[in-house]
Amino acid sequence: MLMERAQESAALADTAPAGLVAGPAASPARWAMVSVFLQLVLLAMGLAAGLMIGRRLESNQAGLELQRQQNEMTRQKVDALAEQTALLRTEMMNLRQTVASNTSEDVLFLKILLLRPHIDPENARNIATLVHKNAQMYGRDPNLVLAIMTEESAFNPRAVSSVGAIGLMQVMPHWKRVLAINGDLYDPDTNIKYGLQVLGFYLEMYGDLELALTAYNRGPGPVDNSLVRGKSPLNGYAPKVLAQYEKLKKLNVMAMK
Repeated sequence: MLMERAQESAALADTAPAGLVAGPAASPARWAMVSVFLQLVLLAMGLAAGLMIGRRLESNQAGLELQRQQNEMTRQKVDALAEQTALLRTEMMNLRQTVASNTSEDVLFLKILLLRPHIDPENARNIATLVHKNAQMYGRDPNLVLAIMTEESAFNPRAVSSVGAIGLMQVMPHWKRVLAINGDLYDPDTNIKYGLQVLGFYLEMYGDLELALTAYNRGPGPVDNSLVRGKSPLNGYAPKVLAQYEKLKKLNVMAMK
């Protein structure tokens, strides 16, 4: 029995791997092989990881390039839209200015007809055109010009006051010398032009529209004398003009609705 077990052990020893039956003397070689194997595994893993990272980088670079191209296309579209918008805005501004210009003259014409129903339409149209032009030139509200004309001359270009004031805006003849006027004060364009210059002179002098209108009607002397004495220089003219002015502005709002 003992002999049979010894023979079986010998047979197993012959068939077992050398590393398993080797004694302590064979351990360093075995661990060296294991170490080399592990290093090979780690190297293979590193190479695989490097390949994966490289592929990811390439993919990221391709994605970045695609994104850059998309951003460039978007920027070009935005620039094109901005250019079109600027052109449209310019065209709209030009259209509004044209419409506003024509409408302003038409509205002024209609207001003159409302203020003076029996006025000659051709005369009314000419006055509306000249008021619009000169009001823009001197930065005045055309409604104010119409209000002054209503009280001063009732839109009669040939009107002459008892003290010699002439035309639509009732400009005194001495202003021809002061302002070096070469034209005829009976001419509507000349009269409106220099009437607005006189009004602007009084506005700068008094800094108040009501006082400026009073000086326009009475002259600066009486106004200054009243102010020096502490009295009101108003003579009823300025309130009438301003009331008419407010009515005309409301008509402008109604026309726009």
